[in-house]
Amino acid sequence: MSSGRATVTAPATGLRRTCDLAGGLFLLAVVVNTTLLATIRSVWIDLPLAIVQALLLLGCQEVKHLAAHRSFLSHRGLNDLAGNACASLIGENFTAFRYFHFKHHLATCNDDDPEGCLYALSWRTRWIWALAPLEVFWVAFHLNRVGGGLVPADRRAAHRLSTVSWLLCATAIALACWLAPHAFFWAYAIPLCISGWIDFPLTQAEHYGTAVAPAGTRRGASELAHDLTLPFGLGWVMLHRSLHRVHHRQPNAAWIAAPDRLREDASAVPVAYADFARRWLREGPRLWLTPTVAKADS
Repeated sequence: MSSGRATVTAPATGLRRTCDLAGGLFLLAVVVNTTLLATIRSVWIDLPLAIVQALLLLGCQEVKHLAAHRSFLSHRGLNDLAGNACASLIGENFTAFRYFHFKHHLATCNDDDPEGCLYALSWRTRWIWALAPLEVFWVAFHLNRVGGGLVPADRRAAHRLSTVSWLLCATAIALACWLAPHAFFWAYAIPLCISGWIDFPLTQAEHYGTAVAPAGTRRGASELAHDLTLPFGLGWVMLHRSLHRVHHRQPNAAWIAAPDRLREDASAVPVAYADFARRWLREGPRLWLTPTVAKADS
């Protein structure tokens, strides 16, 4: 995957400091909100904080994504530390995710795309949305399995460290369930369920309706990905993870500039979150179907 590593660059110099500040404030918000949920014993306070925590957990998964591109923090060590921590929250090996994701960018929506194995195993029923919190761990299992095989030999030590990271995180979460059940349920379990349900349309929308091409086919981002717009400024809490077409056009650009890049793109056709959800309910889950298979199934 040496070609994959060539895609890793930092954001533009003028935005690095702003990205670092914004990233640090986001991580601080996660720590503060988690501490409040772990210590406050009022359901009327815990409930709104749990909803905020769900949105922050979605942001944490975007931290993992940005860190894989080394565009979350300019300091490489801190960037990878944040990526490992956020990936570990859902049992993902950060290093496996990084090389899985590099391969996805190199082979987006063609038969070499490793995401294909995930979508090929997806249930066809719309009830899969209800099971989204469980699917988070199902995807993590398959991503670790497939992505682990894509890690170059000289990055195996990093892969082992990422394995230790998520195992330690899983142990800490299990201990919290036993020793501090209030903190476990309000700071982790309940927000994880809410975030899974909110995030499901975002992941489905990324390449929804895109035909799977033969291996080796390269197409422009405008043909492959979609942008969803979120209400009430929620995109900032989630680090703009819904602007997936913007990301595929400039994978390593500064995340804080994503809304500006969307506005500057005359060819962009963003879709509102609610509008996509309605389309998904009409048309059903995204499946990994080549045009030939799709025609046979119709």
